[in-house]
Amino acid sequence: MTTRGGVSAAKLIEERGITLVSLDLDDTLVDSDAVAEVRIRAALAVARQLVPDIDPVRAELALSEGVHANPVVVGRMPAFLATLGIDPKTETGQAIRAEYNRVLIDELEWIEGARDALLRLRERFTLAIVTNGPPEMQWPKVRKFGIESLVDHIVVSGDVGHHKPDPRIFEVLLERAGVSASVAAHVGDSIHSDIAGARAAKLTAIWYPPKKREPDEIGEHEPDAIIDRLDDLLDG
Repeated sequence: MTTRGGVSAAKLIEERGITLVSLDLDDTLVDSDAVAEVRIRAALAVARQLVPDIDPVRAELALSEGVHANPVVVGRMPAFLATLGIDPKTETGQAIRAEYNRVLIDELEWIEGARDALLRLRERFTLAIVTNGPPEMQWPKVRKFGIESLVDHIVVSGDVGHHKPDPRIFEVLLERAGVSASVAAHVGDSIHSDIAGARAAKLTAIWYPPKKREPDEIGEHEPDAIIDRLDDLLDG
C-alpha cells in the first residue's frame, strides 16, 4: 500500500481532505472473478443445446478463452462467443448471455471483508459506486447485496451513457454529490478503466489489484496509491 511519495493510502486521503470515496463494483466489492468458470460452463451448456454441432475442440477453446479473458479489456462473454463463432446479437447469442448473467447473480458473493469495510468507510465518507455495465446486469447485483442502503450514490454506465475510463462518468457522480474532484477518490481493480478514468477526471486514483487474475500493467496510468485490502483506506 504505497503512493508515488511513499505515503499510505489512508494518509494520502487524510492529507488531501477526501470526503467522497467512490468504488468500483465488480472485483472490488463483489467477486465476479471467482464465478467466472462456472458462468462460462453454464453458457457452454446452453450453447451446446442450441448449436448441437459445435466442434468439441472449439468448445474447449471457447471455455478457456472465456474464463481467462480480461473482463475489462476484452470481456469474457465476447471472447467466448467470438471463439464459438456465435453473433451476440442473435437469439442464440442472447440466450447464451442470459444464462451467463443468471448464473452470475445466483453465485456472486462479497469479496472477503468488503461489506465490513463499507460499514467502516460510511462512518467517515460520502460513499459511491461507479460501475461499468448495462443496468439490467448491474442493478440486480446492487440489490442482491443491499448496497443501496450502504452508499449514497450509484452511477451505472449503462444508465448515463458514459463508461469508464471516460471521465464524464465521474463528472456525473461529482455533480450528484455536489463536490469537486479535489476531495474525491476512486478505488477499483482495473488500471484501464478505474485508474485511467479517475485520473482523467482529476480524482485521487487508488488501485486495488485483483487477487484471482493477472493484474493490469500500470503503464502510463500510475495510481496515486495501491492497497491490499479495502481497510487500507482507513488504516495505514
